[in-house]
Amino acid sequence: MLFNSFDFALFLAAVWPVYRLLHQRRLPRLLWILAISAFFYGCWKPWYLILIFASTAMQFFVGARIHAAATETGRTRWLWTGIIGDLCLLGVFKYGNFFLGNLEALAAAAGQPLSLPPVPAELPVGISFYTFQTLSYIIDIWRRRIAPEKRPLDFAVYVFFFPQLVAGPIVRAADFLPQLRRRPRLDALAIGEGLFLIVAGLAKKMVLADTLNATVVSPFFANTAGHGTAETLYALWAANFQVYCDFSGYTDVATGAALLFGFTLPQNFDRPFWSQTPMEHWRRWHISLSTWLKDYLYIPLGGSRGSAARTDVNLTMTFLLGGLWHGAGWSFVVWGLYNGLLLVAWRRWGPRDGTTRWGRAWRTFATFNAICLGLVFLHAHSFAEAGAALAGLLRPVGGVTPNLHPGGLAAFAGAVALHWTPQGWKRRLQDHFAVAPAWALALVLLLAGGVLSMFSELAAPFFYFQF
Repeated sequence: MLFNSFDFALFLAAVWPVYRLLHQRRLPRLLWILAISAFFYGCWKPWYLILIFASTAMQFFVGARIHAAATETGRTRWLWTGIIGDLCLLGVFKYGNFFLGNLEALAAAAGQPLSLPPVPAELPVGISFYTFQTLSYIIDIWRRRIAPEKRPLDFAVYVFFFPQLVAGPIVRAADFLPQLRRRPRLDALAIGEGLFLIVAGLAKKMVLADTLNATVVSPFFANTAGHGTAETLYALWAANFQVYCDFSGYTDVATGAALLFGFTLPQNFDRPFWSQTPMEHWRRWHISLSTWLKDYLYIPLGGSRGSAARTDVNLTMTFLLGGLWHGAGWSFVVWGLYNGLLLVAWRRWGPRDGTTRWGRAWRTFATFNAICLGLVFLHAHSFAEAGAALAGLLRPVGGVTPNLHPGGLAAFAGAVALHWTPQGWKRRLQDHFAVAPAWALALVLLLAGGVLSMFSELAAPFFYFQF
């Protein structure tokens, strides 16, 4: 059930009034949230529920055992039991066929061909996100930052909560579980704020991201050869804004839907293309993942506490594994390695002038383009196509007619303008929307639905669903 589908609108319209009736009583509202979240997730494939129930039950039990263990050795042993359990789920269902394929290739190269049976399953939607949530839960218990949740229902709601289940934001137990103990805020202001974010997120996704994908990005990556510098840069810039509008649009819808049910999700984007360094970019982009990688991978590896060379290794390893988290393929590994090495190179040799207007502008422009180059490996269908795309940057005049589709140009201009619009404007517009009378909200929602339906033919899956 996609956020940009009519089915999701019907889903919200059906389940929210019941929640409104139940929300003052704790047990009924939590049972209802769990039931509708399980239904929402099971709409993709019912067997997905087996995996998420297994991960939830395992980590609830492991968290309790870590807390109850009498010795540090026992606590650590239970921690590794939980980590290995979750990583086994990922290893089989996300990376199984990738590992088997590479094993067959190595055996063939050694003159000992193998024919291994593939894992008979497709990638379960959202498994990377809820696995990271349950891992952070048991690690935080082991670090004594939180106590284990005593109520299985509360923990299940934390893992299953449908707005952020499929593609984040990655929510920490310390931030979400306390919200379950409070009566949710369902006043008119919260509802208005939630509806605004849903409409704004769908507009980002359907009007801007899907138009850029259909008119610029997909045509370019369907045939990357022969383009010149200008059209290649335009396509790469459009691809960067397409991913931003797609994923930040998803986050807006998720945050808005959570507000309708009285919950607050963490911020996941903070105008990342304002960044003056790649390090700043990753502090502003997919913030919940970046902070997860920092807290649970980079810092345990040693962070920046050792020598400069050791810090470089830690950065590279963190982004290499972060790239592999994004997908089971060598293109994701290369993308992660590229971004890790980019941070290392920037720390040592990147432009330093951040005191003048032109110095800041140059750093921002250079950072944006450096990030765009890495996206080639996420969009191209092969390394050969990625190489052809990058080669276009060195070809002043291409042999392909520049793609100047009016819709694509308009969507690109709209995405750029939206990103550079002051945040205060969006907040004031949201405040005005939230306090508008009910008839005005209904009219705006009706008009928005009509406009969005005009772009439904361009609909594409959310970019991060593949991860």
